[in-house]
Amino acid sequence: MRDIALPVYVPSFFSAIAQNAVQILLPLYALEIGGGAALAAAVVGLRGAGTMLGDVPAGMLVARIGDRGVMIVGLLAVTFATVAAALATEATLLSFAALGFGGGVGVWILARVSFITDTVRLEQRGRVISVLAGLQRAGALAGPLIAGVGAEALGYPPMFLASAALFAVSLVLVLIFANPAPRLPHTAGHVPLAQVISNHRRTFTTAGSVMVILMFLRAGRLLMIPLVGSSIGLSAAEIGFAFSLSAAVDMVMFYPAGLILDHLGRRWALAPAMLLLGAGLALLPFADGFWTFAGAGLLAGLGNGFGTGIFMTLGGDLSPERGRGEFLGVWRLVGDLGAAVGPFVMGSVVQWASLVVACTGTGAMALVGVFLLVATVPETLHRRGTVERSSAAGEGS
Repeated sequence: MRDIALPVYVPSFFSAIAQNAVQILLPLYALEIGGGAALAAAVVGLRGAGTMLGDVPAGMLVARIGDRGVMIVGLLAVTFATVAAALATEATLLSFAALGFGGGVGVWILARVSFITDTVRLEQRGRVISVLAGLQRAGALAGPLIAGVGAEALGYPPMFLASAALFAVSLVLVLIFANPAPRLPHTAGHVPLAQVISNHRRTFTTAGSVMVILMFLRAGRLLMIPLVGSSIGLSAAEIGFAFSLSAAVDMVMFYPAGLILDHLGRRWALAPAMLLLGAGLALLPFADGFWTFAGAGLLAGLGNGFGTGIFMTLGGDLSPERGRGEFLGVWRLVGDLGAAVGPFVMGSVVQWASLVVACTGTGAMALVGVFLLVATVPETLHRRGTVERSSAAGEGS
């Protein structure tokens, strides 16, 4: 962990604060420049779309210019996109800035996963990645608060520029301290994307489906907590406080989750994550006041905490040595699909049925996810050799 503190952890902490600040600033600034709710929703959607669009190209770039080079590309993209947002005075430029920002975030995330996978031993990978995810969660607490207070006191453009400055600091740290990860001769080189998908189609179908469900549940937590809170008459302050409690429980779980990943196994973290997330979501609509509402939110936050780093850790475990970048690009795209589709599906269910149906139906998906996990996904902590042999067999077929 000391070896990757300066090239990965410290830049990730600064970028996490900036990233979460920008994510709250974008929709608010869209309203500020007169775009209305439609533009606010569009910039949020474009940011998510940009992340998905960046996944596969980032994976292909890793094979060509290396992990360090792709980390630099991602940080340059988010820095320039954030500056563009600061200069935006109308909807078109702000929309392009949101799209570019999302793309840069996707590239930066994937490059870090690939860098860690190449440089950290399997038995330490869970803790290393869970600390990284914990730093992201710390940014999720600090960034929006700093952005909100700063925007009210100084205005939106200065806060965008301050965020860009944090991204630039992260970029400088990567340039100075991130040495290219060593690659064996047989692991270097580009593998056609179609070949990677074909060789590992079973992994994307099985483990990928579990990740889609996990990301769907995570999206449900972000969407359903404010919707249910509003429906039972809680104020915005009460909803925000309940969500902060949920986020705090989520954040403090990052290191225990890493220990579970590295000592008990990946499935021992993922199964409780889905079950607790599902239970919290299913209980939400039955809350009749602040404390029962906060209790359901805390349960969902605990579940999300159990899953700290699991998406990136499992992807790194399952990735082949040859074609790792392309694999991780497709892996992230699969997971991001769950996060992107989830809110639209749940919103439609709320509109055509009810919050109770949406929450309980989403919670029930956790049972499907656990079943698929147990039935189809190997324990990669103890079966790395099996996974690698399966990958090699797939490449030879």
